[in-house]
Order: sequence, then C-alpha cells, then structure tokens
Amino acid sequence: MPIASSATQSAERSLFVMAVAVGGYALFLLASAQLLNDPDSHWHLHLGQQILATGRFPRSDAFSHSFSGAPWIAKEWLSQVLIAWAYRVGGWLAVAALMAAAAATALAILARDLLARLPLLRAAALLGFALLCLVPHFLARPHVLALPVMAAWFSLLFRAVEGDGRPPWAAALLMVPWSNLHGSFTFGLAFGALVAVEAVLRAEPARRWRWLGIWALFGAVSLAAASIHPYGVETLVAAGRVLNLGEAKAVIGEWRPPDFSSFSLPQALLLAGIGAALVTGLRLSLYRSLLLLLLLHLVLTHQRHLTLLGLLGPLVVAPALAIRGSQVTPRKSGRVRSLVFAAIGWVGVTGLAVALGHDPKPAPRWIPEAALAAAREAGVTGRVLNDYGFGGYLITRGIPTYVDGRTELFGGRFVAATIQAMALEDLEGLHAILDDPRIGWTLLTPSRSLVTYLDRLPGWRRIHA
Repeated sequence: MPIASSATQSAERSLFVMAVAVGGYALFLLASAQLLNDPDSHWHLHLGQQILATGRFPRSDAFSHSFSGAPWIAKEWLSQVLIAWAYRVGGWLAVAALMAAAAATALAILARDLLARLPLLRAAALLGFALLCLVPHFLARPHVLALPVMAAWFSLLFRAVEGDGRPPWAAALLMVPWSNLHGSFTFGLAFGALVAVEAVLRAEPARRWRWLGIWALFGAVSLAAASIHPYGVETLVAAGRVLNLGEAKAVIGEWRPPDFSSFSLPQALLLAGIGAALVTGLRLSLYRSLLLLLLLHLVLTHQRHLTLLGLLGPLVVAPALAIRGSQVTPRKSGRVRSLVFAAIGWVGVTGLAVALGHDPKPAPRWIPEAALAAAREAGVTGRVLNDYGFGGYLITRGIPTYVDGRTELFGGRFVAATIQAMALEDLEGLHAILDDPRIGWTLLTPSRSLVTYLDRLPGWRRIHA
C-alpha cells in the first residue's frame, strides 16, 4: 500500500492548521454578540485608554468610592492596552477581531501539536472539543488574549516531556508576555510544575535527581521571567487574590460550579468526553489520569475553568490516542480528511464573509445610558449604590462605583455581602448600606426586587424606569 511522503503529510498538516485558524477566526468573529455581552469589557477598555494617554500604571483605586485610594494595580495592563489600541483603530469591531484572532491562534497552535501525534480524525475531534470549551467564556477580556501564550507554553512542555525530557528553555520567555496579559500565568507555573514532575518520573531512576534539579531551575527561570512586569512580584500577589475570593465564588456567575440541574453545554461536553473514552477504550497512564482528573475538578469547582480543560485536556490524552492511531493508514483516513477540510473550509469562507459584514456593539443591558441621563437631569447628589454589572460602564463615565468587576480590590466578603443585600437576602445588610448618608441614589437592573422594595421605603423615589 502506498504511503504518503513526509513532505506531503507536512503540507497537509500545514493546510489543516491554516484551515483551523481561518475557520476558528470566522466562528469566533460570528460570536461577537456574546463576546461583547460582558460588563467588565468597558472598564478594561477605559483603563487601557488611560494608560495609553498618561503612560502611567495605577497603584491605587481611583474608580470606586467604597475603596477609593486602596492599593490596586493594573496587573493585566498589556491586554487592556491592546484592547484600547484595537478600539482606537476600528471601534468594537476591531476589538472583536482582536479577540477572535487570539482564540483562533490558540486553536491553531493546539491543532499543530495534535497533528504531529494523531491521525486527522482524532485530532479534529479533540479540536472540536476544545472549540466548544472555549465558547462559553469567550468574552472581550484579558484572558482571551492570553490563550495563544497558554497554548504555546503547554504545547512546548508536553512535547519536551514526551521527547527527550529536557526543559524547553525558550518557553520560559513566554512567561514575560503571559504575566503582563493575564493572571492565569500563575496556573501556567503551577500546572507546568506538575508536567515537569512527569518528565522526572519518566527519567531513568539513576538520573531522576539530576532531572529534578534541571526542571527546578527551569521553574525558577520561568518565575523570574513572570516577574518582568511594571509591578514586579506584586503581580504574583495580585493574581493570588483573584484565586482567594472566598464567599464571592458563590454569588458571581462565572465562578460558580456548573449547574447540572438542567442540560447545559458543560454537562454535554463532560458526558461526551466520558462516552468517547468508553467507546475508544482510552487507557491513560496513572499520572496522566491524575492530571485529567485535576482538570475535571477545576471545571466542577468553577465553570470558567472549562477553557483550561479545552486547551489542556487534548494534550493530556493525546499519547493514549496515538497508540491506536498509528495503525490508521492514509487510505483509510482519506475520505475523512477530505470531509474535514471541506467542512472547515466552508465554515471559514462563509463565516468570515458574514462576520465581516456586521458591526458588533456591546450588549445594551450593561449600558444604563438613559437611566444615567435621567439621574443627571434630576440633579441627584451623593454617591451611587450600583448593580455589580453596571460598574464597568460607570467607570467609563467617570462616576465612582460602589462595586464593580475588580473583585480582587473589594474582596470576596464585600462583594458577596453587597450582592446578597441587593438581592434582599440580607435586609439588615441592605439597610446598613442605605442608611449610609453618603449614598444618595441607586442604579439598578429593572428586574431586581430591590427596585420594588425601594418604591415602598420612605425617602426614596423612582426617577427613571
């Protein structure tokens, strides 16, 4: 049976990676309505514009009245500057294009890595799983811009472990942009250490201590690279605060565990993954099984970690799939290859044409423009008690917030107490806030029961609905 030459296979892999990049870019650009449906996008853009205009990095809070002057740093400044630069070039369409390009690049990096180990069908299946995992948390925020760096970092680490076991020293340099883009670099360091442990375990017993020292040195170099930041090691502390939100994890939607009371995408993905493992007879090593279970634990703890499972899960299971995949001949996979290329090509061409034909706008639900205009016309005085979701927009309008999406500034207890009070779950806490003489007006989501509750309280009157 004729076997395709290595040159032909290399060309096919390159074409497939390009198809994934174009198709992924089109799909993500089509998802711009979801992309801009997040209140935090507004304050990230505003902060980036401020840094571009002044050339200064904030060290204290200047956007809220409840924590004004408290220590706070723009740990994700590079992402915020990139968002502001894109907005300056082409408005929200350019921001959407930037985010789509970042997510598509991450998928293309993953595709290149998987195709080096697996037959096309299995690589395509894992890429489809990764794509679906990225969609739920695809928002115009810094974590999306860090996805290509994350994909490259772990691609290099897993490739090194499965190769000669030597640390990929060039990968340490990736920590420089990653730490300036998003706080997820701390996960990169922590999970990367677990990957390094596998390299040590794979080494011959007599050489394990030597490999342990080499990988420990790689970790130290990576940590030092992550500290190349305008705030230095402070960014490590700030990123750690985000992981220690305490009570806020129960009230902020993206930090909650997935809801399995009804059928949802996370549930479908987990069931599909378990089903695929049973059908294919997936047999992972003990250590890879532990890594996969850790990723599943993160997803079941916080639904936003589905992105991590999508990018890293395929790399964890790839060696087990490659064992049987090596028996697949080019002839047997020829039809599948043609179908996959045709599908991705069709999605890429049609999706890109449609996506470029519309001008995405942020979701109006997070832009209380009319309510704010009514408040100004009524001459309200004092400080505002605002909904958590309105904080981002208020920052862009120069109005100090009571609370907003910078949870690491306010702390988990404050955010949780505020949200519970405004949900009428803690009336004593609510009245403690309302009795503060500095609070002069509110800006609330119309559907909140608190709006009706305030209608009945003396001293409060509704000026906009």
